Amino acid sequence: MIIYIDLLLNKLLKYRQSLGLSFFFFGAPIIYFLRDGLKLAPNSTAFTAALTIGSLLLAVPFTIKKVYQTNTLGYLLCIAYSVIAIFYLAVYAPNRGWFTNTTVEAVYQALILLSMFIFAGTSINSIKNTFLLFSLVICVIGGLSLLYYIFRNPLYVIGMRASISFSGDDQVSSMGNPHIYAKSAYCGVVAGIILLKDEKRLLWRLFYVGSILILLLVVALCQAMAIILITGVFFFFYYITSINAHNIYKVLKWTFGWQGLILFFMACGGIYYLWEHTRFDEYFINVSNIITERIERIVTSLTDTKTATSVKLAGDDSASTRVTNITNLFKSIDERIDDGDWLTVIFGNGYHHKYIDSPIFQTLNDLGIIGFVVFTTLHIILLIWVFKEIFNPTCNFTLFTAYVFLVTVIQNFTMGMPYDYQRWTAIIFVARFALNYKQVHIAKLLETKLVT
Repeated sequence: MIIYIDLLLNKLLKYRQSLGLSFFFFGAPIIYFLRDGLKLAPNSTAFTAALTIGSLLLAVPFTIKKVYQTNTLGYLLCIAYSVIAIFYLAVYAPNRGWFTNTTVEAVYQALILLSMFIFAGTSINSIKNTFLLFSLVICVIGGLSLLYYIFRNPLYVIGMRASISFSGDDQVSSMGNPHIYAKSAYCGVVAGIILLKDEKRLLWRLFYVGSILILLLVVALCQAMAIILITGVFFFFYYITSINAHNIYKVLKWTFGWQGLILFFMACGGIYYLWEHTRFDEYFINVSNIITERIERIVTSLTDTKTATSVKLAGDDSASTRVTNITNLFKSIDERIDDGDWLTVIFGNGYHHKYIDSPIFQTLNDLGIIGFVVFTTLHIILLIWVFKEIFNPTCNFTLFTAYVFLVTVIQNFTMGMPYDYQRWTAIIFVARFALNYKQVHIAKLLETKLVT
């Protein structure tokens, strides 16, 4: 028994960075299931913080022999944004005390700085072979926990947005946050498909396929439109970058082989049973209509400000409100320019001045043109690397990182605050590994030859 415990501890120590970082980025659904789904610590911020920070600390390098190369400009811009945000939090927070909780925001900023240190001391070689598998397993557990919760919840009806209700008394708490589960499910889908590509073992292939189907179901049930759209973007890019004669042959061979035929008939049998013996057809049509109508409403609200204010569907209010907030922001900027108030245009109105529900535009409002330029320049630099990686991947880990970053980019336009630690740790993680590894390898070889 002691031998097995020792072996388990050795494995944990060996893979602790992959496990810790995977849980830190994708473990939120599990945390909320334990916290609010199983009522272990209802609505407890301390419980959430303990598991979140604990998973990040699990990835702390034991011995910092060196700081690894990062995307220098990207990392410097991350540091610059953090310095600006911390300075504004300290001296320029007009809503301190009621909208801005200084202690909480300081903890968030400290967590962001800690992540910079941890990521810079983490070698890609220590996580690239296991990070995707741990991420997939954690995302699947999170997805299954959500499905278990909603199927055991008598108040849940198919067509509602699936989420685990926070244990609070206000309306927001009773609804939960479906974006958390949808984002985790999307990341699991990406990990599963990338792992499936090179897998030869039948049982592992079936595990990956089953995981992907479960997580796609979670994405659909959560009805987070941004995640649904980015999932479509992922499949499009993955499809066009995977087309070649050899891959087409492999897909056709597997599809029309005995494994593919067994899976096909099992799927057909399952769909037939659900369609004939349950109300699945009504549920499917209902959910499809809801998703289609929600996408149409959101697109309309983004392209027609006159109809944006008339959107009445639940869930689309945020889109119309966002458009209204952005419109008011630019009206305010025009008025300040006309009044000659260039200081607030350049330096902003202060930390947490106004909630706009679009981080990139709230940065323009809060931190001014200076913060906005830093924020947008950082995204442009990282997106250039992302698309290079999508079309010419270095390895599965970097490809996964590139596709996951697309969610962060979309959410930086569509939801939340620009100072969230989840947002910035994801950006910093990409900035750490956004390198041209082929050039780095060649440079190291040349350096070795010069030394010898």
